[in-house]
Amino acid sequence: MTTTPANNIEGAQVWNPSVGIYFKPASGQRESYGGVIGALQDNIAFQGGESKAYPHNFAGIISAIQDLTFTQEPAPPSPPGVKPPDGNVIIDDEGNPEWIWITEPKDGDLWFDTRQGRMFIAIDGEYYQTNGADGLAQVTDAQEPQTPVIGQFWWDISTNSLYIFDGFWLDPDGEVKGTHEPGYTPIWRLVTSGNGTTGGTQTTGTLPLLNADTTSVQNASILPELPSMYVQSDFNNWVFDALGALDTNGVDNSAASVVVVGTTPPENPKSGDLWYDSVGLDLSVWYEDEDSSQWVPTATSYSYDDEITALSTRIAIEELSRNQAITALQDELNVVKQSDVSGLQFIEQKVQALEGIVNTQPSVDLTGYTTATDLNDAVSNITSTINIVRDSIPSSAAYATPSQLTNLADQISQIPTADQVQSAITSALPNVTAFVTQDDINSSIDNITTEYLPRTGGTLTGSFVVEKTDTAKPAFDFSTNKWNGRSSHKYLTHSMDGSTAYAEFGTNERPWEYEWSFNSNEDFCWVYSDTNKVFSITKDGPACSQLYIGDIMEDNTNGRQIANKIDVKDRLIKYQTAFAGLRSGVTNATNFDELKANILSALASV
Repeated sequence: MTTTPANNIEGAQVWNPSVGIYFKPASGQRESYGGVIGALQDNIAFQGGESKAYPHNFAGIISAIQDLTFTQEPAPPSPPGVKPPDGNVIIDDEGNPEWIWITEPKDGDLWFDTRQGRMFIAIDGEYYQTNGADGLAQVTDAQEPQTPVIGQFWWDISTNSLYIFDGFWLDPDGEVKGTHEPGYTPIWRLVTSGNGTTGGTQTTGTLPLLNADTTSVQNASILPELPSMYVQSDFNNWVFDALGALDTNGVDNSAASVVVVGTTPPENPKSGDLWYDSVGLDLSVWYEDEDSSQWVPTATSYSYDDEITALSTRIAIEELSRNQAITALQDELNVVKQSDVSGLQFIEQKVQALEGIVNTQPSVDLTGYTTATDLNDAVSNITSTINIVRDSIPSSAAYATPSQLTNLADQISQIPTADQVQSAITSALPNVTAFVTQDDINSSIDNITTEYLPRTGGTLTGSFVVEKTDTAKPAFDFSTNKWNGRSSHKYLTHSMDGSTAYAEFGTNERPWEYEWSFNSNEDFCWVYSDTNKVFSITKDGPACSQLYIGDIMEDNTNGRQIANKIDVKDRLIKYQTAFAGLRSGVTNATNFDELKANILSALASV
């Protein structure tokens, strides 16, 4: 037999097909037509089709391929939904919604928004609308659209202004909200506006200046009179001209303040000079008033110990709450595990009960024995034959006596003598020495229990075949006394090390128990198709390759049916993966937001 690899270095299965996952009879036929049929049946069952029992030939393969084609439903090119796939909305500490990617989309991925009926495409990890020019812009006269969608434009023709809606609303209390509720009004962001007379793209030539009031104290005699200083370009030109004038006329910098860096303050400072202490790392300014002058620190140090303590307390409280949540989750998982153990114990009890029923029904070969009907017929035939023989014996009443024969000797001289007659009669009788008598029959019946199977027990070299006519009665009954079922069956274990071990089944002294007792490496198992060990119980406990929990329904032509099925193995693998993700997420998180995002990502598949 050639050994074939199961997986390549990338973990992909190669040249070792495994068929019959759903259709078990094909699991061992991968090198025949049955393997092809099993693979097609697996795909039909996986896609929701009805798997049939196809013949293992080309006709069966063709029929299976046709049924497989009927069940194929191509997946949509883009997943429809109210939100993009592989992501979710969470609420941050301030109650605001935040979008978190579980798996960031690849460039070119499509998503159809069922709320708006629009197609989006992913670019650089974000979805963008593909049909941008779909008539979303509205033009009105000072009347704002009340139900806009994100990205919609509005052109106000009364002010020649262009606005865009970015998804935020004002509630009746004037607070900004990220979701729409009845009574909320949209917030329109200004993109560009005209100067009251003309419109167009916003530039420095159309951007109005705010607070350009020449009547204020600080602006008086500095800015030119309005309206010559109206838009941004007017101010830009004035600043450019002012800088040119300064450069041309020159400025006396003798009165300018200086900055000195050193370990000692400069000598003869003037008001406004700065000194940076390179040892104390403090910046001071020279200040002079009417009666004093001194170096004054420009910054005051503050203690943030209270704020840091409060923050540490919040972090500790958050850590405690998270630990409590994780502990609660672990408790729930332990409950699930305990419920699984209870289920296994229940299954084990059912298995033992079923094995007890099966093992109390041995097969017995009675082909070497005669039935009561055949025996009665044989006895009847023998009796009838004996009666026929008796009837065939002639009566001597019609013959003459010796005295009569003497008197008639002369007359009957030619008649045979009595001896001659007796001899003739005796020779005419059949030989009945080989016939079975009633005593022989009674003796044979009595010897059945001693020569074959005594009532007190014995060794059976054949087998019993039970063909019951009354289904209400058991084939073998141990219920007369409760101790009759103790050690009702005993088996010699097929050990691999040459040791002698036995397994026994029956009741015991403990109430309600039926016991399989053994003292070595016995393996009590269910084996499907001679090779697939489905369930096993040894001294180390029960084990199974797959375990399902659900509502067991009535069987159909395909066997067992389970509703609300839970795959325990798959569920535990998901929990283990989630725990590993939680552990990694807690270890790698550097702040609370990362911890929260990592936990959500780890629990997304649970």
